[in-house]
Amino acid sequence: MVNINPGFEVARENASLREGTAISNLDGRLWEEMGSQVGRYFGDEAMVRARVGIEARYLVALAKAGVIRKLTSKEKEILLTLHKKIDSKVYRQLRKIETEIRHDVIAMTAIMKNLLSNRKSLLDIVNHGWVHWGLTSEDVDNLSKTSLLVSYLNDAYLAEAQKTLASLVTLAQKTRNTVVPSKTHLQPAIPTTLGKEIALFGIRLAELFLDIKKLKLRGKLTGAVGTLAAQKFVQPKINWEKFSRDFVESLGLEPNVYTTQIESRTRLVELLNKIALVNNILVDLSQDMRIYIGLDWFHQEVKKEESGSSAMPQKVNPIDFENAQGNALLSNWIIDGLARTLPVSWLQRDLVDKTILRNLGLPFGYSHISLISTSKGLLRASVNSVKIEMDLNSDWSIVSEGIQTYLRAQGIGQAYDSLKELTRGKRLEKADISAWVDGLKIGNLAKKDLLGISPQNYTGYAKEISADMLREIQKAIRKLKK
Repeated sequence: MVNINPGFEVARENASLREGTAISNLDGRLWEEMGSQVGRYFGDEAMVRARVGIEARYLVALAKAGVIRKLTSKEKEILLTLHKKIDSKVYRQLRKIETEIRHDVIAMTAIMKNLLSNRKSLLDIVNHGWVHWGLTSEDVDNLSKTSLLVSYLNDAYLAEAQKTLASLVTLAQKTRNTVVPSKTHLQPAIPTTLGKEIALFGIRLAELFLDIKKLKLRGKLTGAVGTLAAQKFVQPKINWEKFSRDFVESLGLEPNVYTTQIESRTRLVELLNKIALVNNILVDLSQDMRIYIGLDWFHQEVKKEESGSSAMPQKVNPIDFENAQGNALLSNWIIDGLARTLPVSWLQRDLVDKTILRNLGLPFGYSHISLISTSKGLLRASVNSVKIEMDLNSDWSIVSEGIQTYLRAQGIGQAYDSLKELTRGKRLEKADISAWVDGLKIGNLAKKDLLGISPQNYTGYAKEISADMLREIQKAIRKLKK
């Protein structure tokens, strides 16, 4: 490879981390819009705060169990709020320590001991060696990461999910009576309502969002290889399995006492797979909306200050749906690797997953921006009734299903084949259908029924189904808010 290097790269002295130098979109271009929402939960500083919080709560639990001395109310308050002392300045101090000792959890315990040493009443706890007593790093890490993940899902991801569902409800309500010629295999099929097709995405997403909210993630506090050996050896009279369960439950997690050094992550992978399915539905929705826009069934809001092309000034591109699809796909590519890797560990523990899990926020972040982009696109779409009506009336072959079904019920067994000959691969006008029906050897009442079928009224229960789905989606939104 010939190195001509024209010097396009950012100068080394200007390469500090900022919007223009971050490698990930989440940490760069999207940071102000939503990346910071993800970073608050998945960034390393958040992880350090969580580790300190878990360690502090463990000390409180040890005191309650009688392993260490009783704590005063003031001491408990100090411990339970200790994580708030971890700010950007303290985090930088920790990173300097970690650079030297090359162990993130030990670096955290050093910072924690330093913070507690400033409180004279808790100095004996530090000096006695109770900080991180009987624990392995993964006890602290799995509980920290999972607690942060649960908070993110409830505070940020599912809050954004509610907005996406609300956007779908708004558009589905506006189009609930808009009849369109549906397309299977991208070919004319039978009439449906646009509202029903939009609401269908909402009901699919609502079901998944509720599943995510109900999913109970697991945590473990079981020691170096899952046996709680250290604790039992020192304090054999205490029921450490019960202690473990109670402690994990106090964090809002489901305890798993059957582990190696790591929690098996079955529930985490289940969550990731649900996020992947959300992403797939967002891809499906984005593709359909782009097709509807391409058919000119939807107009997009035109904003004077925006441009759609550097060469073609007329363009109004469905960029929000394209962004939604791209970010959903990126999220799924990462999830695919995580779902295959996280449940696997060499014997009782290896560290392959450690560096991978530092990137756990990425798939959630990219799915999050996909939700935001989807909502933007939906809110900018308005129905083009004139074009839809024109397309709906341009081909009456879309009512042939109803005609052949009616005739077969009347005992005319060859009705399907007769209509196939009339309609297949052809565009028919109302007059073509009327002439064909008039030529049938059936009673006048049956002919009246058939001549009453039109693209506008052959919609089955589409409007009723749409109304039912909208009620269910709105019910789901209320449940997600709780």
